Formats: sequence, C-alpha cells, structure tokens
Amino acid sequence: MLVRLARFVEPWEAQVVAARLNADDIPATVAYANHSVMAWPLALALGGTAIEVPASHLAQAREVLARYQSGELEAELDELVGVEPEQCPRCGSADFRRTMSWHRRLIAVMVNFLFVAFPAKRDRLICNNCGKCWKE
Repeated sequence: MLVRLARFVEPWEAQVVAARLNADDIPATVAYANHSVMAWPLALALGGTAIEVPASHLAQAREVLARYQSGELEAELDELVGVEPEQCPRCGSADFRRTMSWHRRLIAVMVNFLFVAFPAKRDRLICNNCGKCWKE
C-alpha cells in the first residue's frame, strides 16, 4: 500500500526528491505532477504534487526527506562536486533567506488578479546576519 510522504508546489522538486529516494533504494512515485503542468492553479487547489512510498519504507523515506529539507543533501552534493556554498558577500554568513524584488511582487499580484496564477521566482537573497541584499 502506498502512503503519501510529502506534497510540493513545484512538480520538479517532487521529481528530484523521488529520484533521490529511488537512488537510496526506496521505491517512490510522483503523483499529480501532470495537474501542475496542465493547470497550475487547479494543482494548487488539489494540494500540489505528491510523493508516495510503500508503507514499509515510510520511516526511511522520512529520514531522507528531512535531510533534503534541512539542506544536508545539497551540502553533500556541493562538497562532492567542489562547489562553494552560497554565502553573504559582505559578512560570509550562510544564514540567508530568499525573496523577490518589490517590482516582481507587484507584477505577480497584478497578473494573478488579471489573468492566472503563476509561480514567481525568488531571485534575491537577504542575509539574516548583516541584512545585505544581493541577486542570485
């Protein structure tokens, strides 16, 4: 029997997590991804894209998901490939948050009211340590 492990707004993120689970010998499937591709607002209303795993693998899958959500898996990959982790250009802190500029927010709100909803990219980073703002 399959049980739902997690839901994601972006179907691509669900595909990446499912691929990692499969690489760790945990059978995982992605459900409702086609809804997101065909009708994104409808997919949000239905709860997004889901990852389902067999009930017998749920505990192991939750551990992998927790490592993914904490950024541990990304840090391992960066180390393996030799990529330096993202840091604040002013203070060198790795504690930052993603956001978007005010004009992107305004455009997203206007488009959502006039046409259809769409995911807006958060391309600005703000350091939680010193407050420095920079683009990705």
